[in-house]
Amino acid sequence: MAKWRVLIIFWLIYLLNYADRQVLSSVLPLVKKEWLLSDTQLGALSGVFFWVFAPLVLVSGNLADTLSRRWIIIGSLIVWSAATAGSGMVGAFTGLLMMRGLTAFGEAFYYPAANSMIGDLHGAGSRSTAMSLHQTAVYIGTMTSGTAAAYLGQQYGWRPAFWIFGAAGIGLAFVVAAFLPEPVRGAVDSQPVVPMSIRQRFQLISTKPTVLLLTIGTVSKILVLSAYLSWTPTMLFRKFGISLTQAGFHATFWHNLGAIVGVLVGGRLADALHAKTNLSRPLIQLIGLSGGIPFLYLLGSSSDFTTVMVSLGIFGFCRGLFDSNEFAAVYDVIRPEARATVTGMMMCLGFVAGGFAPLAIGRLGETLGLDGAMSWLALVYAFGALSVGCACLFTFRRDLLSQR
Repeated sequence: MAKWRVLIIFWLIYLLNYADRQVLSSVLPLVKKEWLLSDTQLGALSGVFFWVFAPLVLVSGNLADTLSRRWIIIGSLIVWSAATAGSGMVGAFTGLLMMRGLTAFGEAFYYPAANSMIGDLHGAGSRSTAMSLHQTAVYIGTMTSGTAAAYLGQQYGWRPAFWIFGAAGIGLAFVVAAFLPEPVRGAVDSQPVVPMSIRQRFQLISTKPTVLLLTIGTVSKILVLSAYLSWTPTMLFRKFGISLTQAGFHATFWHNLGAIVGVLVGGRLADALHAKTNLSRPLIQLIGLSGGIPFLYLLGSSSDFTTVMVSLGIFGFCRGLFDSNEFAAVYDVIRPEARATVTGMMMCLGFVAGGFAPLAIGRLGETLGLDGAMSWLALVYAFGALSVGCACLFTFRRDLLSQR
C-alpha cells in the first residue's frame, strides 16, 4: 500500500538524519587530540546542534502546516547532507562549529513535516505502529554511524566518515524527489480539515494541558539523550580502556538494539490496547520513562563492564517504549491542521534544554568525573515520568473528549 511505501522512504531519510548527527560523537577523542580541545569545547560542538535546531524546528513545524511538506523534506535533506560533508573539510574548531550549526539548520525541517504526513496516512488503528517503525531508523542510524565512524576514524582519520554520510544523503535526495507524494491533510481523521492561522494553531495547543505535560516528558528524554549520545562513547573509552571502535560499538549497539525491540513492542501494544483504553499511548510512555531511571543511574555509577552493557540495553528498551508513542499520544488530542506545529513546538523546547546537556555534563565531568556526571541524568528522567503520570491521571481523557 502507498502509505507503507512512503514510510520506507521516510525510514531511509530518518536513518541518515540520525547517522549524520552521531558521526561527531564517535570521533570526538580524535578531534580533541588533533586540535587540543577541552571537554567544554567538545560539549559546545555537540551543543551547537541543539541551539540552532531548537528555534528552527518551531519555524519548520508552522511551515509544514501550510506549505508543501514534500519539498520541505527534500530541501532539508540536501542542506544537512551538504553540511555533513563539509564538516570533514574544515581546518579548525570554529569551522566545525559552524558546519554543525548548518547541519542542524537542515535537519530541523525534516521531522515535523514527515511526522505530520505519517499522521495523515495512518489513523488511530495503526498510527503508533507506523511511527514506531519510522523511529527504528533513529536507532539503526545511530548504530551504523556510531560503529562505522569510529572504525573509519581509527583507520583513516575522523574526516572520511563525514564525507561518506554526506554524499549518501545527497544521493538519496534525488530518489525522494522522484517517489515521495504529498498526502491530503487529515485524510484518515473524522473531523473536517479547516485552514488555521499560526495564531489559531497556537491557541488550540494552549487549550490542551496534556500537551504541556507530555512536552515535559519529551524535554526530559531529549535532555538525557543529548548528553548520552554525546558522551557515552568517550565515557566507555576512558572508563574501561577499550579501543575507540569498541567504545563506539558498545555505546550505540546495545542501547539501540534494546530501543528497536522497545519501540516495536510499544507501538503494537498501544494500537492493540487503544480499543480498550484511550490511555494506552501515554501509559506506555510512562512505563518507558519510569523503567529507565535505575538503569540510567547504573550506566554512570557501575564500574562493572557487564552491568553497564546490560544497563545500556534495558535503558534502550525503555526509551523505545517512550518513543513509540511520543507524538502518537499528542496527536490523539490535537487536530491534523496543527500537528506539525505541535511537533515543532515540542522538539523546540526539548532541543533548547538538550543543547545545554552535553556542555553541562562536560563541565560537571571535569569535577565529578564523566561517569559520575552521567548518573545525575536519572533525576531528569524521574521528573519527566512524574509529568507524564500527571497527564494520565488528570488531563488526557478530558482533552481527548474535547477533541471529539
